[in-house]
Amino acid sequence: MPLDDERLLSDLTLAEARSIVIYGAATLLALILFFLLVGKVLVALLLGAVAGAYLVPVQEWLERHLRARAGSAVITILLIIIPLAALVGYGWYEMSDYSKAVFDRQQEITDSISRSLSRYLGVRYEDTRAGLQAAFSEALVRSAEALREFREGAALLLASATVFFFTVFYVLTHRARLTAYIKLRVPGEFLPLYEKLSENVGGALSGALWAVFVDQSVKALIILACNLVFDVPLAVALALAAFLVGFFPLLGVWVVYVPVSLYLLVFRDAPTAAGLYFGIGVLMTIGSSLVLRPMLASKQSGGFNFYWMLIGLVAGVFVFGIPGIVLGPAILGFAKAVLDTLVGDVKYGTSLLREEKVQEKLVNDE
Repeated sequence: MPLDDERLLSDLTLAEARSIVIYGAATLLALILFFLLVGKVLVALLLGAVAGAYLVPVQEWLERHLRARAGSAVITILLIIIPLAALVGYGWYEMSDYSKAVFDRQQEITDSISRSLSRYLGVRYEDTRAGLQAAFSEALVRSAEALREFREGAALLLASATVFFFTVFYVLTHRARLTAYIKLRVPGEFLPLYEKLSENVGGALSGALWAVFVDQSVKALIILACNLVFDVPLAVALALAAFLVGFFPLLGVWVVYVPVSLYLLVFRDAPTAAGLYFGIGVLMTIGSSLVLRPMLASKQSGGFNFYWMLIGLVAGVFVFGIPGIVLGPAILGFAKAVLDTLVGDVKYGTSLLREEKVQEKLVNDE
C-alpha cells in the first residue's frame, strides 16, 4: 500500500510499519546477495561498462555500414580481442623460450654474476656462487608455486573476462534500453543525484582508464626505445611486459628495468649503460605514477583536479590492489556526487565565504 509523503511517521499504522521493516530488510538482503554474487567480478563489470561507452562511436559507425547492431558489436569487440591475443601470445612465446634458456644455462649465468660481483663489490666468488645456486633452486620452487596459483586463479580470470566482454556487448547493443530502464525506476526527485552520479562517477572512471592506458603505452614505448638503443634481447617482449605491469603504480615496471640493468652490468660489462637504463626506469616510474597518470586523468575527467585524481589512483591501488585503479576514482566520484547533491549549487550570497568577508569589512571599518 503506497504511503502518503505528507503523513507523519507517528501516523503510520502497525501494518504499514511492519511492511516498511520487511521491505527494508528484503532490500538490504538483496543488495548483500547481489554483491556477494558479483563482488569478485565487479571490476570486470565496471571496466566492461566504461569500455562499452568508449566503443559506442566505433560500433555506431559499423552499424551504419553493416545495418546489423549485434554483428557490428561483435566486430567491435573482436577489434580488441584479436590484437590483444596476438600481443600476449607473442610475448608469452618469447618469454617462455627465454626462461627455458636461462635454466638451461644456469651454471654459466651463476659464474658470470659471481665474477661481476667479485669485480665490482669485492664479494668472494665462492660465497656468491653458492648463494646464487640456492637462489636458482628457490626460483624453481617459486615458479612451481606461481603456476599452481595461476591454475587456481584461472577460473576467476575466465569469469572476469567473460563478464567484461559480455558487458561490453550488452552496453553496445542495449544502451538505450538500459538507460531507459534506470530512468524509469528512479523517482524524479532523485534526478539531481542521478545527474551528479553520471557526471562525476562516469568522468572519474573514464579519466582514470584513459590515463592508465596512455601511461602504460608511454612506459612501453620508453622501454622499447631503451632496449633498441642498448641492444637488449627480447626488446618487443619486454616492452609488452612493461605495458602489462604498468597497472601496478610505483611498483610495477621495475620488474623489467631492474633485471635488464643487471644484465647490462653483468653480462655486457657496461656499468654506464646499466646505470642509464636503471636511472631512466626510476624516473619513468616516479614521473608516470605521480605526475603523468593523475594529470591525464584530471584533464579527461573534467570534474577533478590533479590532487584529487592522485588521491583516487594511489589510495585506491593501496587499499584495493589492482582493482583500485577503477574503484578508487569511482568512490571519489560517488562521494563528490553525493556532496554536490546535498550542498546544491554554490551561491556566493549565502556562503560562509561571503559572511567572512562581511565580518572582515566591518572590523576594518571600525
